[in-house]
Amino acid sequence: MHEDKRDGTRLWREKLRYFGSHRISLRLMFFLCFAFIFSATVLVLHYVQFAQEDKALRELSAVIPVNITDEDTFPAATAAPLQPNQSPIILAQYRELYEQNTDMVGWIRIDGTKINYPVMYRADDFYLTHSFDKKDSKSGVPFVDKRCAVDPFGTNTIIYGHNMKNGTMFADLLKYVNEEYFKEHPLVQFDTLYEQQKFEIIAVVKSQTYRKSDRVFKHYEFLSADNTAVFDEYIANIKAIALYDTGVTASYGDELLTLVTCAYHTENGQFVVVARKHSEE
Repeated sequence: MHEDKRDGTRLWREKLRYFGSHRISLRLMFFLCFAFIFSATVLVLHYVQFAQEDKALRELSAVIPVNITDEDTFPAATAAPLQPNQSPIILAQYRELYEQNTDMVGWIRIDGTKINYPVMYRADDFYLTHSFDKKDSKSGVPFVDKRCAVDPFGTNTIIYGHNMKNGTMFADLLKYVNEEYFKEHPLVQFDTLYEQQKFEIIAVVKSQTYRKSDRVFKHYEFLSADNTAVFDEYIANIKAIALYDTGVTASYGDELLTLVTCAYHTENGQFVVVARKHSEE
């Protein structure tokens, strides 16, 4: 009789163990299914958001005429000299966009790439996470470093843009790691609101954001030059770390354009393209 009781108790414990482990397995399966559905939903939502942001920017770019070529000759400057006390006139193709958002200070385009965007400026990093219409955005909009002068533009205008996985914003800059790509795309068009401008690439650089205490050349600290020595020192430093020789350099008095996006060759990596304004002189 005692044996029967022990057998019954053992059988009951085995049933409890079986159903208990079975419940654990069901919970685990439920959790994994939920995690999968949640992850898939997040990915789909991100994709939809990126697609919507890209579509909105393509609609903006559709109103801007294509006006850059990779020819060796350049058109004459499009901005007529201002008369005394005369305010500059916004170029016709940018008036409507400027009325939509007065933070717009220009337009950047590189022929043969996806880079074809408005350029914004505020005294903060607002457009790192906001769209042209000031809504939350993972793509953001290219924007001028808040330390730079924009009215008028200074010696070195630094423009930041995200390196998006879908190939938008400044992702195409990383293709300049290949010298042949540079030869096919040597020009950058950066129009202000008042003037069409072309820039010739002088250096392509892999860099990073350094600690304040690091005693190294920090390209992003160069914003202006009061004399030839300061300017020439910057050019020598940027040329020294360039990935290859573009055959183009700059002299004191030239206006520079620096395009920056994030890169992953090192911690806090940056990929940098530096160009000089083309002059007819």
